[in-house]
Amino acid sequence: MRPGHKLSYPENSGYLRSRVLKRSIVVGRHKTSVSLEDVFWNELRRIAQELGVHLSELVARIDADRQHGNLSSAIRLFVFEERCKHSEPKYHQEAQSA
Repeated sequence: MRPGHKLSYPENSGYLRSRVLKRSIVVGRHKTSVSLEDVFWNELRRIAQELGVHLSELVARIDADRQHGNLSSAIRLFVFEERCKHSEPKYHQEAQSA
């Protein structure tokens, strides 16, 4: 981060204060738990709805596709990558308008 540069999150957005909660979900035929912040859990649910699949089905796909690491991390990366596909990073937009 550049000196003097502040994060561009609105002050009360909650992104930086989101608690990590353990959530139970059935993946395949096995019940498991993942530890996720509310922002990632809520976005994961929205993505499942947008894709027209059950949350457990989407998590099973993420689990099957992950290369390494734990399921919670794989879900965070999936949500991040999905949302990046649909929006340009703010810094890229600012660079183009300069």
